[in-house]
Amino acid sequence: MLKNKKNAIIFSIFAMLLWGSAIPTIKTTYHVLDVSTTDTGAKILIAGMRFFLAGLITFLYLRLFNKEKIVKSEINWKFIIIIGILQTFIQYILYYIGLSHIAGVKSSIIQASNSFIVVILSLLLLPGDKINKNMIIALILGTAGIIVTNLGKGASSEGFKFTGDGFILISTSINALCTVLIRKYGQKENSYFLMANQFIIGSILMIITGLLLKDGSLVFNIRAVILLIYAAFISATAFTIWTVVLKYHSAGEFGIYKLFVPLFGSILSVLILGEAFTLNLAIGMVLVLGGSLVLNLNKN
Repeated sequence: MLKNKKNAIIFSIFAMLLWGSAIPTIKTTYHVLDVSTTDTGAKILIAGMRFFLAGLITFLYLRLFNKEKIVKSEINWKFIIIIGILQTFIQYILYYIGLSHIAGVKSSIIQASNSFIVVILSLLLLPGDKINKNMIIALILGTAGIIVTNLGKGASSEGFKFTGDGFILISTSINALCTVLIRKYGQKENSYFLMANQFIIGSILMIITGLLLKDGSLVFNIRAVILLIYAAFISATAFTIWTVVLKYHSAGEFGIYKLFVPLFGSILSVLILGEAFTLNLAIGMVLVLGGSLVLNLNKN
């Protein structure tokens, strides 16, 4: 179904909407479960439960939608384990901790730097990729945008905070690295099988880490359970859609749709969380999205 370009575009935008909704979902979950800002273990445990469920949902997608034959002898378990550790375990530990320390709007803008980081890493890791004028302009605009979001107080009373802004930026960089690695080494892997297993591997490590580090107990009510299931659905569905799209279509051509993630994330953070969308955040977003647009128009 996603081999069809029109379908791929529609599903890609839907995946970006899901990813954009993750920020208010996670922050609302923290509020409902009354998770302390200092309880790192509880945040990691919540992330672990989310991605374990996401792995199970992705296995369901595998049974329902997969039409490719999976040859056990051809499965690259080493690659799957590496992606599970990087993309689920390390990336989302940093993301869940970082998101608890900064506003959702600000996080969305920082995450928009993903496109620029992918370009830099592609130049280093993918043969044939060469830097050009448009890439330089895009990187300058993107860097300026991130700097502007941290000028003054903006959406955060403390400006730049390493455990907030820094962790989100590192998390975004790891995500970009995994995008390049999957594009380079994951072409022969079944998309559903890769995502499901890397979710399970990373989530088990997170659950163990969270249980060892958490300070208090987590008491789930109906609302918290619904939020957790929805968060798992976001991960399973968005990651699977995006991985399948990249398998059949050019990352350069479809990368422009990543622009919708910070837009959806910022809008939903304002509407659901009641966050302020200040002038410096608006300027920062224009610069970052402008850079992404220059970058992706160049690819096309």
